[in-house]
Amino acid sequence: MIEYFRGPYGANLLFRWHGSALAKAFIPGLLSVAIYLALHYYTASSSSSSPADEELYYVNHPYAIGVLVSSVSFLIIFRANYGYQRYWEACTTVHQLMSKWMDAAVFASVFHLQSKHHADMKPPSFFHFDELNELNLTRDREQRESTSSFDNGGSSSSRSEMMMESARSESSKTLRRRRYEKSINETSDTRGYIRTESNAAADHCDETHLLGPPRLDGGWGMLYPNQINGKPTATYYDISNDGKKRQRQRPDGKGFASTQGGRTPSLFLQELVHLSSLLCAVALTTLRNDLDDVESPLDVYIPGQPWPVADPIKLPKDVKRQAYQHRRLSRNIRYLLGMDQTKRSRTIYNAARPMLVIGGVSDNEIAFLQRARGPYAKTQLVWSWLSDFIIREHLAGSMGSVAPPIISRLVQFLSDGMIYYNHARKIMYTPFPFPHAQLSAFFVLMMVVAIPFLMNQYANEVWLGATLSFLTVTCLAGLHEVARELENPFRNAPNDVPLCTLLAFYNEALITTFAGFHPDAYWDQADVLKKRNNGVPSVDEKSDEDDDDDPLLMPELPNIGLNGEEKKAAGMEAPPALPYERPSSAIPQSVDEIDSLKELREMIDSQASKIKELQERVLKRDRPKTAL
Repeated sequence: MIEYFRGPYGANLLFRWHGSALAKAFIPGLLSVAIYLALHYYTASSSSSSPADEELYYVNHPYAIGVLVSSVSFLIIFRANYGYQRYWEACTTVHQLMSKWMDAAVFASVFHLQSKHHADMKPPSFFHFDELNELNLTRDREQRESTSSFDNGGSSSSRSEMMMESARSESSKTLRRRRYEKSINETSDTRGYIRTESNAAADHCDETHLLGPPRLDGGWGMLYPNQINGKPTATYYDISNDGKKRQRQRPDGKGFASTQGGRTPSLFLQELVHLSSLLCAVALTTLRNDLDDVESPLDVYIPGQPWPVADPIKLPKDVKRQAYQHRRLSRNIRYLLGMDQTKRSRTIYNAARPMLVIGGVSDNEIAFLQRARGPYAKTQLVWSWLSDFIIREHLAGSMGSVAPPIISRLVQFLSDGMIYYNHARKIMYTPFPFPHAQLSAFFVLMMVVAIPFLMNQYANEVWLGATLSFLTVTCLAGLHEVARELENPFRNAPNDVPLCTLLAFYNEALITTFAGFHPDAYWDQADVLKKRNNGVPSVDEKSDEDDDDDPLLMPELPNIGLNGEEKKAAGMEAPPALPYERPSSAIPQSVDEIDSLKELREMIDSQASKIKELQERVLKRDRPKTAL
């Protein structure tokens, strides 16, 4: 794919030769000029030898050749239109097949996080904290006071202007700061930016926010501790440098595939990502080259490596030397003559730009792929590997308790991807119909001769006739070359779909499945309990304090085993109350042991009512004996 920018009036596009339909159309245009000049001087010499009142005319009206030109124009435009449609359909099908296979991989990774092996790293659920909705909390990540409007009632105009000017200045500072703080892309400027306390205070957050300390490890640090010192370890984030050193920690460029936290990603996710990357790489390789007797290599994708360039002219010099067997001048001449798309040249070019697979390709996988005969069989083989892996792991429990009908959607996504792959195969394998292609080529060559006859009859100046002949033939021949370049968008470099670049995008998207859970999904649970109880200490906190002032939780129960006379006989005037022991199952030890706050309140009310009833029964039994 040729990358270009919008220069003034598109003048910058005129100097690109390799991949240009205009450059190819120059040859028939110049040939038509030569024919025009030959006709002009031939008719001029014939007219000089004939009587003065006789002029040599081949046609008496331009309608004759005009009909031919109109018919050929319709024929060529029809082919160019369908070539354009094939190009965009190829782009669409490639993105659709990658989208479907990406959906299957992402859903499988999300389901995997719901398995019981990851229960210790799961964030808290809103379902278990439903009463928090009564506290008018928010999940806003940041909140700033609006400075765009002011209440100017009763203020002078000068003061209002000063306030507005101050607001504009503050807004300008905020935009400049957010350019580096909140950019979704990491650049040298964002890496060098240091967040100060004044900048942090600019993003005002009130106490109604339900946000806790972020987990920049995605929760992986809660799963596996270090076997030597017992400290938590993560994958792409180094927890040991957390806290004050968080701002100093810089990624190593590998994104979520990094192991600077001390651990590698989950083996399930690694295998899932590898098979999905291999499936897409084999599919795109067979679209670019479907010949069994030529080499189509695969290579290792290193996360964080530079993107493969889409425009072949921007390839590194060492890659160019491998991709092209001719020098630049010779390559451009071969392109102008249409001799650059030979079997050998395409094989050398594809071998210099292999498809990259996450984790590489084993010799065993290559052996199976070589055994499969035909491009469709190779892609179907890898598709079966990925489908088998997902189903086998689901039956083993790697995807938690997700219902089978939901799991079936993964197979549906994989199947949809194969449908779009076969749509792309249709475009690649089935060329533009030969009869129409032959007819278009024949009449384009005829226009090279017909147009000079028309211009020779009705152009009064030689330069004008030569110019019009050149422009007309170049236009028709250029449209024909556009159709030829676009009708096979997987093969005709440099006007091809950038499959290598798209595969790199796909691989980086797959690596995001190593991220884990959302960093803001982990609330500060102590703060949650404080907000839930509106500042009242929890049950555990109350049990550690003096509970004498609270008859509900610690009533003074008399010894109901002895009556009043038995007490005197035993010499017990005022026996101390029995110490209250909290039943192990009566009041939960923590809020986490109950399902909801409603159950806790009902349990406390039930215990209070039982205690009150017990006190009343004791008092009723002792009251008559005291009266006697």
